[in-house]
Formats: sequence, structure tokens, C-alpha cells
Amino acid sequence: MSGKAVKTRIEALEKAKILTSLQAMPAAQVFRRFPRLFFFKQPVTSSEKLYAAIKIDPAVFATADVNRSVAVLVYDNASSPGPPEELVDLLGPIELEVTPLFPYPRRELSKPVSLAELKVLRMLVLNLRVPVNEISESTGLSQKVAKKTRRQLLDNGLLQVQPILQSAQSSRILMYEVHVYSNDDSVLLRIKQTLPKSVFVNQWEHTAIILSCWADSIAEVFETERRLRSEPGVGNVLVKFHTQAILSSSRLTSWIDEEILRLKKRSN
Repeated sequence: MSGKAVKTRIEALEKAKILTSLQAMPAAQVFRRFPRLFFFKQPVTSSEKLYAAIKIDPAVFATADVNRSVAVLVYDNASSPGPPEELVDLLGPIELEVTPLFPYPRRELSKPVSLAELKVLRMLVLNLRVPVNEISESTGLSQKVAKKTRRQLLDNGLLQVQPILQSAQSSRILMYEVHVYSNDDSVLLRIKQTLPKSVFVNQWEHTAIILSCWADSIAEVFETERRLRSEPGVGNVLVKFHTQAILSSSRLTSWIDEEILRLKKRSN
């Protein structure tokens, strides 16, 4: 698709209130942290709890579904399992804890993040659609270097474009999310490559994949779920309809600022 066609379709999704925004999600390893995703057993009784959860350090992303179940992604300093105590006090016990393998699958980066990458990353976290000329003016990098650095952040797995989707029905589309569990990597690979009307979003600890899907009707959603459950080697399938999704951009930019300061001190 051309850039113009992509822009037109994104604007249509925003107008239909399906796509709230596109956000830049840095990999946890940029901050020398570990990503952990927690699913909580108890449904939330109000949206205020979701907003309260995202204010708890080190939470960076939180979602709530139509059944009011909540998931929170944290970038923790320690690799030891378990959610922050404040999250448990707020949302109750966890049902499932997993390690996302995307956007960056390894625990450590192949090379340190550069000062230029951090500067560009900060601007993208604040506004993913910021023009290259504005990145250049703000960071002091040439437009050529700014554009190349932005591309490298994506290519090197340091940055994921995170769509903030709401489950909504427009005249043409119903958005939902599917979690497919299997202990067989070949099963997950086959589903990623063959499931129609979906895109690969994430993977957890080699046992589950997350697909962002679309359909023309709720009947089509149920048929997709039925088909996946009948696939040999599939352990479980969960269909999610997100009603809220929040990214803590302020926490991410504060961590980037700390990394920039650290690099500047090392160079002096």
C-alpha cells in the first residue's frame, strides 16, 4: 500500500472510533528492564481502577475488556516473577503471568542504545507521527540521520508501533484480539501464517501468540474461535474485546530522560 492509502485507512479507523491512536512502545531492554504481563482474576468495577493501575510504577500499558478483565504490562528492574504489591492491592490476585517476547525477544540488547536513538525515541513516544524535520530541529540531528535512526529503532526491535484499539463496530469492521496457546512452536507458526483477517501482534514465552483480528460480524468471530479450537496442537483460545487501553507515555519518557542523562555523564 502507498503511504497515502495507509494514512487514509488510519484516518477512517480513527473516525469510526476503532483506532484511538498509534503509540510508540520502546522495548523494556532499552531501559535495562524486564517485561512482564499480568492478567488479573477479578473484574474491575470501574474505569478509575484502570487509570489508577497505570499510575503505579513500573506499569507501562493496561487494558480492560468487555467482561471487565484487566491486563497490565510492567517493565520491572528485577527478573523475579510476581506483580508489584500495589497492583495486587488495587486489582487483586493474578490469574496468569507471562513474559512477552516482542518487540525485543532477548533479555539484553546486542549493542547499547545510542544517544541519537534515545533522542529520536523520546520524540516518537510523545508523538509517533512527528515529522522528520521536527525531529531534526528538536534533536540537532540532520534530517537524514533522524530518518535513518527512526528506521533503525524499528528494524532493530527497539520500538514497537502499538495500536490503541477499541472493540467497535463500524459499517465495515469489528475489531477483536485472539490469544492462541500451544506448546508446539510449529502450531503457532502455522496459525500466524494462515489465519485470515489477522496480524501478528506478540508472543509469550514460546507458548502463546496474540493476533489482532477483524470480522464483518460477531458470527464470524465465533467461527474463527471454533476453527482455532479445532486446530491440532492448540491448547486454548481466548477471544478479547478491548474497551479501554492506556499507555503511560510520561513514565516512558522519564526513563528515556534518565538514560540520556546517564549517557551524557559517561561521555564527560
